[in-house]
Amino acid sequence: MAEDDEAEREREESVHRVKAADNSLGRLLTLSDGVFAIAMTLLALDLVEVLPTFNYTPTSPQLVHELAQHEATYGAFLLSFYVIAIYWGAHRRLMRYATVPHPAVIRDTLFLLVVVAAMPFPTRLLGMYGSTPAALAIYAAANLLANAALLILTYDVRRCDPAARDASRTESDRIALMGGWVNLGVFIIVIPGAYALGPHGPYLLLLLLISNRLVWLDKVAERFGVDRLWRRAKPNRPE
Repeated sequence: MAEDDEAEREREESVHRVKAADNSLGRLLTLSDGVFAIAMTLLALDLVEVLPTFNYTPTSPQLVHELAQHEATYGAFLLSFYVIAIYWGAHRRLMRYATVPHPAVIRDTLFLLVVVAAMPFPTRLLGMYGSTPAALAIYAAANLLANAALLILTYDVRRCDPAARDASRTESDRIALMGGWVNLGVFIIVIPGAYALGPHGPYLLLLLLISNRLVWLDKVAERFGVDRLWRRAKPNRPE
């Protein structure tokens, strides 16, 4: 037992030495935050481009009328800002457990960042041609890739990092992971649904509220003590 404790202590010290000597993980997180921030900022450029131009000073009703012609662009901006924020939050929550910059973790993160960096493109497609099935399908496919990248990253962090594998998960972490699977399922449904429902296809994206409700319901349950009853009723499963 003493030898096992000593070996575990040496392993932990080795991990800390690696992190101190190599700040690759910190640089990866900095890069990730930068890409997320830039992608979210670029989404706003579509709002600037739809500003109406007049050869005269318009009246308030005329200005409001022109601005109201681009509700699809506003909706696409809000939706994409929302989903990118979800991806950033999931990535931040996941990387709290990472201690070493394993090549698989770097690869998965870079793949996620490629999709996030390109997100303004399908967002503009959705804003301009949202009633066209192909535009909605491309938007859903891009987000499907982002969700798949996060789920693969989740697997690789636990597979490649002993500290992350041994760390205990909170109930919020489990609900967030379940939300990722729900989002993946929603975007899978949206792709054929875009062609089946035609101009009404974008309404399928409202299903994304389900994943947000999972976290919200958990917080309500915790606030009123319902979560204790739920945990008492659930059979204990080994981690």
